[in-house]
Amino acid sequence: MSGEAITAIAGLVASFLSGLLGIGGGLVLTPLLLYVPPVVGGAAIPVKIVTGLTIVQAISGSVLGTLRHRAYGNVSPRLVWLMGPPIAIASLVGALVSRDTSDSVILLVFAILAFAGAVLLLLPVTPRDESAADIRADPKVAIPIALVLGFFGGMVGIGGIAFIIAVLIYFLHVPPRIAIGSSLGIGLFSAVAALIGKAATAQIDPPLAAIVFVAALVASPVGAAVSVRTQPRALLAILAVIVMFAAIRIAFTAVTGT
Repeated sequence: MSGEAITAIAGLVASFLSGLLGIGGGLVLTPLLLYVPPVVGGAAIPVKIVTGLTIVQAISGSVLGTLRHRAYGNVSPRLVWLMGPPIAIASLVGALVSRDTSDSVILLVFAILAFAGAVLLLLPVTPRDESAADIRADPKVAIPIALVLGFFGGMVGIGGIAFIIAVLIYFLHVPPRIAIGSSLGIGLFSAVAALIGKAATAQIDPPLAAIVFVAALVASPVGAAVSVRTQPRALLAILAVIVMFAAIRIAFTAVTGT
């Protein structure tokens, strides 16, 4: 199977889950592009190129996912504008730094963020009935979190987006469905800034990026439409399982190189 076909299929799967779960797709796209090509006879894709592709997917998937979730009332503009600009600045710095960072370090950071997010998402959630317009967050808590996650997200290709959802729910007390929708809007700021940094450091493959972009345009709206018909607790459980498996496999690669 050609690298283009593998990338297209992986992009469709990741983008559907992006719209469904608000994870930006990177947590799924990264292991798919790292491990599937050699299994089906394709050429291995370098780690830094994979992280660049996850950013491209995040941009298109986040735009469509945010618009769809906003139409359903699941995006808090106040929260997005509070955390979006600082996460963008930090993501640009992280993307620039990633050029000179070893693949093993990038993968290990990805795995740590993903696993921590999965553990948080398995914790009990207190039901909350606030609308998106009612959401308030303490800037003294939200902005430092955005800076830290933005930096590491810029390094690893938006792999920290699952942790953003967990932070919104457990630290900022945002209702799960609004956390999923708002995380896409926040992640969009991060993705655009990280794309600039990755492109400036030659970590973007234009042909594969175009394929991922189109796949996201097709699959992300479908995932968002399914999301509003699914219970929030079920969404979080699915997300936690996906993130945990991805984190364990990526950590194994970071340590052993295989």
